[in-house]
Amino acid sequence: MKVIELYRHPVKSFTPERLDQLHVVEGKIRGDRVLAFRFADQGAPDDWSWRRKINFVALSNTPGIPQLELSFDDDSRVLTLKYENEMFAEGSVDSEEDRFDLSEAVGEFVTALEVNPLIGHPERVPLNLIGDGRQGLFHDFEDGGVTLHSVESLKALESHMSTTLDGRRFRTNVVVGGVEAWEELSWTGRISIGDSAYKVNRLVPRCLATHANPVNGERDLDIMKSLMSANGYEEPTFAVQLSPFDTQAVIRVGDSVTVG
Repeated sequence: MKVIELYRHPVKSFTPERLDQLHVVEGKIRGDRVLAFRFADQGAPDDWSWRRKINFVALSNTPGIPQLELSFDDDSRVLTLKYENEMFAEGSVDSEEDRFDLSEAVGEFVTALEVNPLIGHPERVPLNLIGDGRQGLFHDFEDGGVTLHSVESLKALESHMSTTLDGRRFRTNVVVGGVEAWEELSWTGRISIGDSAYKVNRLVPRCLATHANPVNGERDLDIMKSLMSANGYEEPTFAVQLSPFDTQAVIRVGDSVTVG
């Protein structure tokens, strides 16, 4: 079994970055979910405490997010958003003025979407871009962790639904190959990835975010219902969440994965 794909998501629910390696520090992937666009009524702009996904612009309430292509440069600290391959908004997360402009631009974009959480909720605007771009504060689980699924499970779901699926729909960090379909859902205890060991913490339940096409943002497939009938779990389940035993680790494409 080997690692075949790696992803991080700098801004909660926005487009992922595919990488050759991921650095895991203090239980979280460096640069993963380090920023988020939160509703105004969920705290001051400098309050970065953990909140549930319903308090943010997220795929579960704003499926059209993937129409914006996002990138974040760790060194320059610049967040860039493009729409239809043209610059939509750009700014430094170290500049309060730029943060305001980015928040305003995303708010206007979200408001123009057919499905969005802002229309009829004046208390949610203006949006606030929160986070320092370094700390992974905005995972669905407060403890962060590393999520993993197998390409075999994805193929089994494709076969069950008689369609092709883009794995980015599931926003997983690590994709492995070389196991039986759904096998990772039965893992317990300890696994090794490359030179580091991890504990299997929990299964990852899925929500409406998975219904959104990761390219065009359309809610085109009922993934939640399909998952339950495909793998037999009582709630829509796809991937497992891991936490490292070491304070620092590196996961690379091609790393071997061993269970036990």
